Amino acid sequence: MKTKSIIKKGCGFLLGAILLLCIVVATVVFVNRPKWKDEYGRRFADVAYGKHEHNTYDLFLPNDAEHKDSLGLILYVHGGSWLGGDKNEHHGDCYTWVRKGYATATMNYTLLKEKGASISAMIDEIDSCIRQIVKFAATKNVHIRQMAICGTSAGGHLSMLYSYSHSHILPLRFTAVKVGPADMRILFPYDGNAKAEDIENFVFGCTGERINASSLTPEQLDGIKLKVSPVRYINDSTALPAIFAYGEKDWVVKPEHYRALQAKYDSLGKPYDLIVFPNSSHSLADDKDCTMRYDSIMGVYCKKYFGY
Repeated sequence: MKTKSIIKKGCGFLLGAILLLCIVVATVVFVNRPKWKDEYGRRFADVAYGKHEHNTYDLFLPNDAEHKDSLGLILYVHGGSWLGGDKNEHHGDCYTWVRKGYATATMNYTLLKEKGASISAMIDEIDSCIRQIVKFAATKNVHIRQMAICGTSAGGHLSMLYSYSHSHILPLRFTAVKVGPADMRILFPYDGNAKAEDIENFVFGCTGERINASSLTPEQLDGIKLKVSPVRYINDSTALPAIFAYGEKDWVVKPEHYRALQAKYDSLGKPYDLIVFPNSSHSLADDKDCTMRYDSIMGVYCKKYFGY
């Protein structure tokens, strides 16, 4: 089934716009992607963690991994409006941090264009992937003890949703998110003219549940959106340290998303760093100084929360 028809049948025109933008960004990343060098560490590509086509990950282990008792893993979840994208988009990030002594990985997951896929199922796949990474690393005499999870756009949304709403096999030290939707009610405001089929497919894409649109009030539909909104699950026990990066001129994931996260963290008194890119849209491409600041803070978080 073509992506265009799926968008028409329930993912919405906004998702199509996000996907188009992400394709453009991914193309730039692909063209300018860095090359792997063996001196960086050990690379394991396309390792399976499940039975579905997109259940694979790439793992990168630092050269001294066997000798680290507190080895930290940084897992990247790609964007693409839950419809597209690929783990290769984060290879540059993985290369950067494996050279600094951290295990890194980037994963694929089942996309909404695949039969039976949902955001709820994607969260379960993240959990399965982490479990498999830990087991696989152990076969190489490498013991991963802690982790951080990072993502961009839809991957940022999934990273936050996993961080705040799911149990963790490893101690989760922090999360780092770029332009991740925090509240699906903001991303997908109520449309009184939406077709019943579109509503039902949207609900299934969020939750994996089939619900008749005629039985849903606007308030109930908002409740379903909230069910897959990371901001709902942030509380005193789940608000782990976080880095948030958003574009002030982003018309896709609007500034209201970072303001909702900011308000939650401030109300709880929990540590976070917010980097607002004043001149950038969804790609965060127009504020090089902010990109440098984000990378610098990421290094601080690794040392502070991983302990090395």
